[in-house]
Amino acid sequence: MIPPPELSQDDPDAVARQALVDVWLEVRPALLRFLTARTGSSATAEDLVQDVWLRLQALTGEAAAQVRHPQAFLYRMAANLALDGSKAQRRAGARDLEWRRAQGADAAGEAADAPSAEDATWARLKLEKVMTAIGRMPPKTAEAFRLHKLAGLSQAEVADRMGVSRSAVEKYISGALKELLLKVGWP
Repeated sequence: MIPPPELSQDDPDAVARQALVDVWLEVRPALLRFLTARTGSSATAEDLVQDVWLRLQALTGEAAAQVRHPQAFLYRMAANLALDGSKAQRRAGARDLEWRRAQGADAAGEAADAPSAEDATWARLKLEKVMTAIGRMPPKTAEAFRLHKLAGLSQAEVADRMGVSRSAVEKYISGALKELLLKVGWP
């Protein structure tokens, strides 16, 4: 272990920082017990004690010199970090629950098999618009689109089946996609 550098008594900020570090080292076991009791988790408490250390390291010498009661300061910092963590955990839980509800998940978090009535209605309307738009396309454009996007054939296979070049198929599909974007919107 490397011994700490000697502090110059001429630098009150450095002395104040070192005093805080010394108090942290002294009260670390008690802080750990305090945070374990607060959080109910020794692992979380360890993380929070480490966060206190990191915050101490980030303090400027001037800020450290302003601390009048180092032990109370450390406990307050630890309590605030635990409270922040608890609030973040509650917000994350509420956000996750809201997301599951919006996605149609049941109480156990499993996604529902069937879409909501609103989603099903929206999908039917969208499909009707798509089918209407495809029906209004030029015949070769509609055929190329159906074969490629709906039947799953490659562009080369569509070209062979339709008796046209692959470049023509690309133009047909591109035109169909532009038409759908204009008539139906995205997605």
